[in-house]
Amino acid sequence: MSMYDIHGNEVTNYDLQNKGAWCGHGVRKENVFVNKYGWKLGLKINPEKERNIYAPDLSLIEFEQMLSDLKTQNTPFFTANKYGYDPQFTVTFNKKDADRYRENYPDIDIYFWVDWVPVRYYKKNTNPNYPDTDIQVNPMYGVWKVSFKDLDEIIKTSPLHAYQQRVNDTQGNAKHSYLINLLDSKIKKVI
Repeated sequence: MSMYDIHGNEVTNYDLQNKGAWCGHGVRKENVFVNKYGWKLGLKINPEKERNIYAPDLSLIEFEQMLSDLKTQNTPFFTANKYGYDPQFTVTFNKKDADRYRENYPDIDIYFWVDWVPVRYYKKNTNPNYPDTDIQVNPMYGVWKVSFKDLDEIIKTSPLHAYQQRVNDTQGNAKHSYLINLLDSKIKKVI
């Protein structure tokens, strides 16, 4: 299995499962997001993040109690068509996040910041009776917003994907994610 960017360069999966690295990467992404779009969207880094790295990422500039979380998505869910979804517009949302928000932050907003880095997934089939898998998406960039209340309604009918490579994970990675269609009418493109 290989993934490729828009220039045909291979994109590796080397540390996609390294949650520590991705959490650090996520913190940097939150700052980049706020620097780029904070003023336009009325958002800033949630001050609680200084004391609790697991606190929601963002808050409104004018009203800090109104919280949001940022979900950065750089890799399309290339095999979404197995679930009847278009990989071009499919993002994932961790089940454990949904459970946590339902219990602790039911009024939170979710921002999906999408920038597809790999745009092609290729897997050579070892059985000559079946074709190779070659899935491509168009480059896509944007920010979509949804209230968790609306997202919670969406996930009631969304497929739940179990990550095969995370069955025995001990790093705290989510083992299940919902597939979310960004074209759902409850989700609004804001950038």
